[in-house]
Amino acid sequence: MKTYRSLFLFVVTVFILGATQTAIAQNPPEISRNEVRVEYPFLIRFEMFATHQRQIESVTLVYGLNGRSCQQGSARQEVDVFASSSVFAIWEWDLSRSGALPPGVTVWWQWEMVDSQGNLFTTERQEMLVEDENHDWQSARSGDVTVHWYVGNNSFGQALLREATTSLDRLENELGLPAVEPVALWFYPAASDVRQVIFDVPEWTGGVAFPEYNVTVLGVAPGELDWASQIVPHELTHLVEGMLTFNCRGLRLPTWLSEGLARYAEGEADEAEVAQVELALQNGRLPTLRSLANGFSAYTDSASLAYTQSGQVVQYLVDTFGAAQMNTLLQTIQSGQTIDVALMSVYGLDTNSLDAAWRTAVGYDPTPTSEADAIALQATPTQVATIALGGVPMLDTPTDVPTETALPTETPLPSATPTRLPTDTAVSTEVAQASTPAAPTSEPDATVVPEDTLPPWVWWAGGGVVLLAGLILFFRVRRRGGA
Repeated sequence: MKTYRSLFLFVVTVFILGATQTAIAQNPPEISRNEVRVEYPFLIRFEMFATHQRQIESVTLVYGLNGRSCQQGSARQEVDVFASSSVFAIWEWDLSRSGALPPGVTVWWQWEMVDSQGNLFTTERQEMLVEDENHDWQSARSGDVTVHWYVGNNSFGQALLREATTSLDRLENELGLPAVEPVALWFYPAASDVRQVIFDVPEWTGGVAFPEYNVTVLGVAPGELDWASQIVPHELTHLVEGMLTFNCRGLRLPTWLSEGLARYAEGEADEAEVAQVELALQNGRLPTLRSLANGFSAYTDSASLAYTQSGQVVQYLVDTFGAAQMNTLLQTIQSGQTIDVALMSVYGLDTNSLDAAWRTAVGYDPTPTSEADAIALQATPTQVATIALGGVPMLDTPTDVPTETALPTETPLPSATPTRLPTDTAVSTEVAQASTPAAPTSEPDATVVPEDTLPPWVWWAGGGVVLLAGLILFFRVRRRGGA
């Protein structure tokens, strides 16, 4: 009889142990700190403190940005920790090495932890708005347009807002290019202030557009509203064209079309600049349109000429064929067509024949001399310059703007738009084990996704079967003994 009773106790013990193991496997680490600290514009620090019944063997940070991308862009950063039931993990994203972020971008993150039994736990996704907290910002909004500034009164901010909304209305009504997503403009009082937060750009930078985030950063001070009437529509054009032409085939507008649209949006061209284009036409020294497809000259005079020329060609397209056709052109490029195929489809002209038609329309020979292209190709610029306040070249859209499709990581995700993607991540990593983190909160904010372990129902079903079999055996033996 003692044998049967021992067997019964053994079965019950197995069942209880199975249930206990299931509870432990499902019980997530307690997260008493999970936060991001931004030291704008230089770094973003991720911090996490967790405790668990078992040792936490590894910790990985998964993070990303809210930029427009062709896939769920994210980066993974393994953080070195000592195996312990309590871990404190810190990782710093060094923006000075990977590339600056504009204010107004949202960063998201999650932590992955693996315990000593191989169970994987993942915290809930968190998000935080990256802002420049070094200044007391003011904001104004109208519809889907928001402007931010910190120098100047409310009247100045409202003037900037009117300029932005007027510019977007003109883009839609005169160019047929609507802003289909919200946009944000961040105004610093000087170009030098812009360069301090959007570093790794030339010293002549006065404004930067980030089409993947629908954000632009500009240098405009109170009393410079005339300058605002040029730079605001110019940068907004780049944001809108980014919305309308985004594709996953790596196709972008040629420089002459992108900058021509932006120059057209500024309004009527300066007479002196138009005169320079006409002089170059007369002398047969104006570069072909095709030579302006992949950037402008690094020299100010040549770049200024290219901007005006591009704006005049866009003006010709709009005046001759209408604004609706420009929208169709951008949609055709967005669908995956190259510029020549798109031009031929919409206008019946490719780049060369468009160039010839425009030159003929303004009264000059349809083709330049060979010397013109030689002049245009003297330099192979890495960035496109535009003319800023006071005749200083201004960078428009840098080639090193970070985007969600290729975050700083040792193994970046493939990207369909590689021209703005940093790939290096030799960033500092600071990790420590701590039993008492500084000022932790008490409420956990983690959910678990246990993997590589049996589902709970398997434990319960197995334990139930063993218990039932033991009970049947027990009563059968007892019945025989009673008989």
